Amino acid sequence: MSIVIKYPVVAVLTGCIALMGLPQTMAGQAIETAGASSGMISFATPEGVFLIRPDGADRQALTQNSDTPYNALAWSADGQQLAVVEGQDQVALVNLETGLSTPIFSSQCAGSPAIAVQWQQPAQALVIGQRCDQTAFNHPGQTDLWLTEPDGPMTSVALPTDLGSDLYLSPDGTQVAYVAGEHIYVAAVNGDSDTPRQISQTPGTYGAAGSPLAWSPDGSQLAVYEGDYPFQRIHLVQGDGTGQQLLTSDPDFQIYRSRLLWSPDGDSLAFYRPFDPPFSNRDVIALIDIETQTVESLTGPGFFSGLSWSPDSQQLVFAFGAEIEQQALFLLDLPSRDYTTLTSEAFQTILDSHWSPQGDWIAFTATPIGDDLGTQVLHGVRPDGSDFSALTAPDEYVYPFAWVPVP
Repeated sequence: MSIVIKYPVVAVLTGCIALMGLPQTMAGQAIETAGASSGMISFATPEGVFLIRPDGADRQALTQNSDTPYNALAWSADGQQLAVVEGQDQVALVNLETGLSTPIFSSQCAGSPAIAVQWQQPAQALVIGQRCDQTAFNHPGQTDLWLTEPDGPMTSVALPTDLGSDLYLSPDGTQVAYVAGEHIYVAAVNGDSDTPRQISQTPGTYGAAGSPLAWSPDGSQLAVYEGDYPFQRIHLVQGDGTGQQLLTSDPDFQIYRSRLLWSPDGDSLAFYRPFDPPFSNRDVIALIDIETQTVESLTGPGFFSGLSWSPDSQQLVFAFGAEIEQQALFLLDLPSRDYTTLTSEAFQTILDSHWSPQGDWIAFTATPIGDDLGTQVLHGVRPDGSDFSALTAPDEYVYPFAWVPVP
């Protein structure tokens, strides 16, 4: 079981670090300008955290080389604060005016921890989630959640002892959803001991095999799987507990790759639906219309990854391959049902794709064909397929990456 918190994230910086290649007096100005500008991608490699424009221009280093790999990059909604997770056990804040970092959390897990962070909106409070694995020396596993207020103490958020799922933060970071027993609960993330509210109306097997509890963009609903894996059907649950709807009525509905992606306007859900299970390991990309509760297959069968929505909810981008370990990136325009090929070359695997806040660029990471090391190269391309290029070198391992929010 892992902690699932929807955000960008990163790694810890454990010292007073200035920008590489820039005088100390210019570091704060450079970070402030980069963070406030549109069209900047932040990414981490074993050499540090960097900024770059999607056309490959203006690459800048935010940190120096670290002995520990970065795991995620978490920007506040205004693009003015960056929280980082370094290795498996630390969280720090990067000062974008000075280039210095301040450690704020160090794991005390007896076993291996998994840490995730997310900023609350509009308040600038940071939520830190941690899962500690059970060890061979009889240390039980546990999951914890904390809230760190600006210049204030870190407070613990109460969680049940019979937690049966990952933790799922609402888009604004003020609520957390989880499974306990046979129900779904939602609790406020405010450091108080408010009683969690049960929002599922029917007892069931929720969260089986890591199935997500997917918050709607406005935080009012959750799309969830229920059933004994892989026979899981998709439900819509109201965040205030007033209603629960079955969206997929087929009793033999199956899911193997548990992921639900809300459109930004909240009208649709995209997901990977298995094709002819259990006789095929291929998928199709399917779409659920929330209002009509209709399920539509958008593609033929194949091997898919890197699915993401455009900011205006009119396009889907995804990686497709008719064969394993050979994929290209495509765009589907939903109103016209027209496809656009975005990449002029095939890749072994395309991992993640993310649209820029303005919707004028798509960034993605991919592994070149024949690369046995699994190198992840960052790329940029426009939605019409123009200006496609690699943004990092083949010997750089990019993970993770995130667009800098536009204030």
